[in-house]
Amino acid sequence: MGDLERIVADLEAARTELLAAFDGIDQDTFDRQPFTIDPTDRAWNIGDVLWHVGLVEDWIRRTVDQGVSDRDPAPYVHRDRPTIARTPDYLREWLEQTRRPLLALLRRLPEDELGRIFVLSDGERRMVRPMLEHIAAHDREHAQQIAALRRVE
Repeated sequence: MGDLERIVADLEAARTELLAAFDGIDQDTFDRQPFTIDPTDRAWNIGDVLWHVGLVEDWIRRTVDQGVSDRDPAPYVHRDRPTIARTPDYLREWLEQTRRPLLALLRRLPEDELGRIFVLSDGERRMVRPMLEHIAAHDREHAQQIAALRRVE
């Protein structure tokens, strides 16, 4: 198994963990705002977490594609979750929609591009492999966050 196949397998395993973290969730738990002591803190509910996961994955995919194509990557821009994205089923579909173009990119990405270094819009240098590996780690991190949010009553 090559490096790209390992990355794809890890992405699939991590996404399975993330989807399982909110499987069977009721709408009240999905929407519940976590308690925060600091009123300036932006505490995300589960829907906001899932929206964020999709945004980051989409940005990384576009950034890697731009970087390996010798184009200047665009900066990450957070967008608030739209009103329509309010159900677990909608956010599950959102995550599937963000995954499809990533997998398409990985199918056409030459293995030797995993070591390519390119420059982000803020001047930071990044390598393709760790950016792609970050997606799986990010899914797992937020799967744990969702599990914790579900436990809070």
